[in-house]
Amino acid sequence: MTGAHAVTGATGLVGAALVLELLARTDDEVVCLVRPGRKVGAEERLRQVLGTAAREYGAFGLEVDKRCRVVTADLAAPRLGVEGLTGVAEFWHCAADLRYEDRHWGALRDTNIGGTRHALQLAEAAGAATFNYMSTAYVAGRLDGDVAEVRMDGVATNNRYEESKAAAERLVAGATAFATRTLRPSIVIGHSRTYALCGGHSGLYGIQRRLSQFKRALGMLGSAEELARPMRIRADAAARVNLVPVDLVVADAVSVSQSGSTAGIFHLTHPDPVVVGPGLGLMFEKTGLSRPVYTDDVDSFSQLDREFDRKIEFYNSYLTGRKRFDQTNLVAAVGEPALRSWRFDLAELANYLDWYHAYLRR
Repeated sequence: MTGAHAVTGATGLVGAALVLELLARTDDEVVCLVRPGRKVGAEERLRQVLGTAAREYGAFGLEVDKRCRVVTADLAAPRLGVEGLTGVAEFWHCAADLRYEDRHWGALRDTNIGGTRHALQLAEAAGAATFNYMSTAYVAGRLDGDVAEVRMDGVATNNRYEESKAAAERLVAGATAFATRTLRPSIVIGHSRTYALCGGHSGLYGIQRRLSQFKRALGMLGSAEELARPMRIRADAAARVNLVPVDLVVADAVSVSQSGSTAGIFHLTHPDPVVVGPGLGLMFEKTGLSRPVYTDDVDSFSQLDREFDRKIEFYNSYLTGRKRFDQTNLVAAVGEPALRSWRFDLAELANYLDWYHAYLRR
């Protein structure tokens, strides 16, 4: 391939890892479309994030300063406010707002839907041959069982975040100026070897953060009996939650790109998800709390149960159901995806939780 890769969201969770992967596996220039920070410009912001990510992920010697070009961009502006960008072969749109509540719908609509529309405009103006959109496997919303690598038109979603990503997918599918790929990772967690996650701690670490906060609050306000009492939470103990390491997500994304596949939609997911009951039980134990009781009877909740349920409201829809994400397109494109060779069991989950607790102590 000749030409550059342009990446939005390069200071974010997936985007930063993607930039490092592109530097490691191609000889191409990577154009990073970056919003300035509150106190630093776009270029300094990117260098800080990529420097941290390279250090935490053990990715050294990638010539970030030589091969990354920073362009100041704004998702709210037509064509992201960028003029004169040319020579782009592949456009990667990773930037997104991860909030989910109804009160954030205006920002979600502007960033995840409007921002995607503006990114498509810029990709066309820059002459891109392919547009890669980083979506989420959970645009499957309230579907259960087998989920195919197909469009999810008309599927009921669980929250505003899923709704915004589904709408953005429709915009991408309607583009005609270039080939498009929709890449759907499931819940992204830390690096598969170092366990670190740069650019935001959400997903698995988000739940663990809520647990740690709740444990501290109980320690200050609750009694020893309340601390020892098993919490009741809304979850299906036999459900499966699909977690994927950030480095393997971007490894498979770049492999799809290099394959030249135009299958359209690819699930960047794990074939053997963790079971909710043992997984959440381990998370509670690592925090110093008793393993929870799983129920759908919210009328039986104590005040503490209700308070914790409120804190993890966003995650409730991911702790029920038994989605199985098909990977026919992914396997056809890359053969043996990196995500399918990664083993994730309770011992590995413990390694992630230990890393995060050490991070919180630091």
